[in-house]
Amino acid sequence: MPYTQTIVATAFSLIFILITLGFNESVYSSSDLNTLLNKDTYLNKTLAPEDCRFITSNFSVSYFTESDDIAREFLYGGFSARGGCISALVLVVGMFVIAIVSDKIDTDMLAAKYVDGSWIHQGDTQTFTIGVIYQLMFTGALLSLILTILCILSALSHQTYVPSVGIDFNREDYNPRELSVECSNSSDNVVHRSDFLKVSLFFSAGCLISVYFVDYSLRYDKKASM
Repeated sequence: MPYTQTIVATAFSLIFILITLGFNESVYSSSDLNTLLNKDTYLNKTLAPEDCRFITSNFSVSYFTESDDIAREFLYGGFSARGGCISALVLVVGMFVIAIVSDKIDTDMLAAKYVDGSWIHQGDTQTFTIGVIYQLMFTGALLSLILTILCILSALSHQTYVPSVGIDFNREDYNPRELSVECSNSSDNVVHRSDFLKVSLFFSAGCLISVYFVDYSLRYDKKASM
């Protein structure tokens, strides 16, 4: 059967997943969960200028807290947005491979035939099995992306949602120890982290829709070739 729409849908789905993963990996400069971002705070040492986070009470910027370590756990841990993206990527590729390799993919799960109340199906076993594997991959990809969205939301919540306006890094009433001007120029500052997570959240939602479209495209291409 022709695969034009399936190929296009799969390509966009993979691009969206990779973009989401890329933004997630760029949120914190350190993804090593064994390293505490706020270790200097605990040890009362001089804080690095890029170690900053947003304070909602007075729209100011302070240093890393344990909330940032929790946010990194949601992004880079074993049960995390990173794991969800990688899992979805593998499963979408698997869906595409099954679609291309097999001419007997049963997307509607109609191959199983149970005759006279039989417990064991008597239909086309190969078509039935491939259909089950495909549906498991499709469902797994959706669940992986839902996990990714929830983890990104949790990370955004813990690292603090930063509004697009209202931060003045040069306010005279800032305590020099509470804020360094260099913080606003750092690639790891809280404003950039919040922006990356917002964009990542947008693309992760797009991933979920695109995976649905991969399934739709495969069904469309199958019916269009009949």
